[in-house]
Amino acid sequence: MTPIKFILRYTAVPFMAIVAVVSWASHHASAEIDARQYAALSGAYASFPVNLRRDIGQALQSGKLSKWDYSSLVRESLDDGVVLDWPSDAKADVGTEREKLTALVKADRL
Repeated sequence: MTPIKFILRYTAVPFMAIVAVVSWASHHASAEIDARQYAALSGAYASFPVNLRRDIGQALQSGKLSKWDYSSLVRESLDDGVVLDWPSDAKADVGTEREKLTALVKADRL
């Protein structure tokens, strides 16, 4: 086996597989959350402590919440003793639910 074949077979191909998985995972985690998750946050927003409200406002700086941000906020809410309850009816419009949460955050800043 030549050194080139050895490098390609045992180094380059596994490295490319790792790069592909990492890029897929980072893309998946950066996707926006769905309407039910926005509705859960806006429904429980009044019972959140001040530091969690501030963190939600910082996460909404870009205009949307990613799955990564949402998981961090849920962990923080559980640490603070607040459990998020998803609404039983299916929320179809992400934009409407995002605007509800954004309005709550803006009203809280005033």
